[in-house]
Order: sequence, then C-alpha cells, then structure tokens
Amino acid sequence: MNNLLINADFKKLWFHNLSKILSERFRELLIPIIVLGLSGSPLMTSFVLMAQRIGSIVFSIPIGTWIEKKNPVLVSSICNCIYAILLFLLAYLLTIDVSSLFVIGSILFLMGLLALISNLTLSAMVPKIVGRQRLLSANNLFEAADAIVTFIGPALGGIILAKYGASSTLIMCAILVLISSLCISLVKYRTIRTETIGRPKKGNEKLKKFLQESCEGVRYLYANDSQIASTISALALGFSTTFIVLTVIIHSESTLRFSEEFIGILLSCAGIGNMIGVLIMKRFQKTNWLHFLSTLMIVSSLGILLLMSHSFIVMCVGMLIFDGALSMAFVVQITVQQGITPDHLIARVRSAIYVLGGIVTMLATLLSGLISEWNSTAALIFGVFILLASGLFIVKYKRQGVAMDRISPIYASSQSPHK
Repeated sequence: MNNLLINADFKKLWFHNLSKILSERFRELLIPIIVLGLSGSPLMTSFVLMAQRIGSIVFSIPIGTWIEKKNPVLVSSICNCIYAILLFLLAYLLTIDVSSLFVIGSILFLMGLLALISNLTLSAMVPKIVGRQRLLSANNLFEAADAIVTFIGPALGGIILAKYGASSTLIMCAILVLISSLCISLVKYRTIRTETIGRPKKGNEKLKKFLQESCEGVRYLYANDSQIASTISALALGFSTTFIVLTVIIHSESTLRFSEEFIGILLSCAGIGNMIGVLIMKRFQKTNWLHFLSTLMIVSSLGILLLMSHSFIVMCVGMLIFDGALSMAFVVQITVQQGITPDHLIARVRSAIYVLGGIVTMLATLLSGLISEWNSTAALIFGVFILLASGLFIVKYKRQGVAMDRISPIYASSQSPHK
C-alpha cells in the first residue's frame, strides 16, 4: 500500500485530499454551531444546511458528463480557488455582523456546487492514476487521510472556535483549501480524448448526445445486481454520515449542553475508529465484498446505540465504533463501484450517485433537525434503524459478491471493453 505514495501524482492527490478534508472537518463543526446560534432552532438550522446539497441534485448529472471532456486537474484547481474565496467572504460577513440566514444559505449553496465538481474530478482521476488492481489500497489511503484529520480536526476546530471565534476559523479553512488547490494543480494528468468520428456537429445534435450520455450514467446504477447493491449502500452510508453527525452536534449542544471543546473531542473520536479501520483494511482484500459491506453497516449501527448514553466516555466509544465501521464501509463501496464501472462511465455514474446522494443527504439534514426538534434521542434511534435495515437488505444480493481483489468492470451487453 505504501508503494502508492511513490507515485508522484497520487501523492499530490493524497495531500490535496488531506488538506481539503481538514477544512471540511473544521466546517462540519463550525457551520452548524454558527447557524444554530443565529436561528436558535435545530429545524431552521437543517433548512439552511440543506442549501449545500441542492447543487448536487440539480447539476450533478450534467456536470459529470461535462467533466469527462475536460481537464479534471484544471477544473478542480479553479473550483478550489473559488471555494476559498467564498470562505473568506463568509468570514468577512461574520466579522461585520451580517447574520442573514439567506445570505449564509446562498454562500453554502455555491460552496456545495463547487465541492461537487471537485469530488467528481477526483473520482474520475483515481482509477486512471493508480490502476484498478490498486483501487482498494488507494481508497484506503484516502481513508487514512480522512482518519488523520477526523481525529485531530474536530477537536482542533473546537478549540480554535472557542478561543479565536468563527471568522478566524473560517479563514483557516480557506487557507487549507488554497493549499489543496495548489497540490492538485501540480498533478500531471493526461486527458484521454475521444474519437471525433461520428460526433454530432449541430447544436441540437450535441444536446441530444449529451442527454443520452447523461442518461447512460444513470442507467448503470441499476444495470446489474452488483450496481444495485452498491447504490443502496452508498445512499445508506451518505444518509447516515450526515444524519448522525448533525444529530450528535445538536444533541450535544442543545440537550447535553456540551461545550465546543467537548463536542470537538467527541467528533474527533471518529478519527480513532477511522485509523483502526485503515490499519486492518488490508487484511480483507480477499473477503467477499458484499458480506463484508453488510457486516460493517450492521456494526456501525450498533455504535449509534452507545451515542444515546449521557456518559461522555461511552459516547466517545460509540462514535469510535460508528465511524470506524462506517469509514471501512465507504472504502469498500467506492472501491466496488469504481471497480465494476467501465472507465468511460465512472464520472457519469458518480455524478448520478451524487444526485441521489444529494437527495438523501438533504432528507437526512431535514429529518435530523425535525426529529431533534422533538427529541434528539429519538433521532439517534431512527439512525440505527436506517443503517441496520440497509445492511440487512443488501444481503439479498449475496450471490453477486466476490473477493475484493477480483473485482472487474461489468459491461452492458451492448458494449465492449474497448468502446
């Protein structure tokens, strides 16, 4: 696995990801606390945070198709620079006491759209840079970056927020995104151009072709049982991450009255679970991916049960189990989806996942605020049910599971590997 870091381009992608995720961990703690403080309502907080997901639903599929014809390095670099500018703007607005939830929501919408583009470009680049045989190791290394910053990020963010305020924390987030942009701009990536023969020349023909290509990516989400199981697990994992993290923040802030430092430490315990997952993942390369994925989702749901305790130590253990198993499940899911999807469809399939993921994430955000407004413990119980039910349901497709080191592209009957 360490051999991947010898690959100069992957090393740059890894540091790009590390810096970007550290900024995200700061914001995941900071933004909900800011909005909750301004609105005083968990439900209103969820409405404002949902603005980040609208772009994924509306623009993900066309963006995924568009990215396949562009240089992903250039696109990602530009997007990250604009993203940093928006963070600086948000910090400035808070400094001058502009507290309009509409303005904050509008900025979050633009940030969500830029994050979508950046994530899609990364998904499209990784298989071509590392090769399919190394996808599990590559994704596990990305998860290692996530584990490191999840361990230090929330606790550090909570301390910075408590000592220096929201504006200073946002400025640090922006600087981290600029570093991320610099790292990815140094990647040497060769854009593979498609054949021009038979390409539509007229505007309406280009639009028709564009729509056909976009729909093709959507259809691959249910083209075979492996894709269906992968899609279901992706949506369940995305829902659970957003729903549980936001619910834990609301539960800790409103019900348990934890300080920012304690909330940050609680969220940082997820990083310990991530690190454990990263260290043991290599032992499961020959494991049936579907059985393993189902087991991880069930174990993760059990960790949520411990988060219902009023004991801070027990909650920390629960966060460790929940996010440790969930992070391993994410590695398996993305590895499977990248592995079974043909190269020319990866960006489109991921964009379709982002559309559905945006919907379930918005739903998760809304339900977290809505149920927590009534009872935050009930919200955690609901989170257990979603993850447990999804983990048990995908066992239905157990015949599609193969060892993770034997995953290969699954082509539609009308396509060949060379098309």
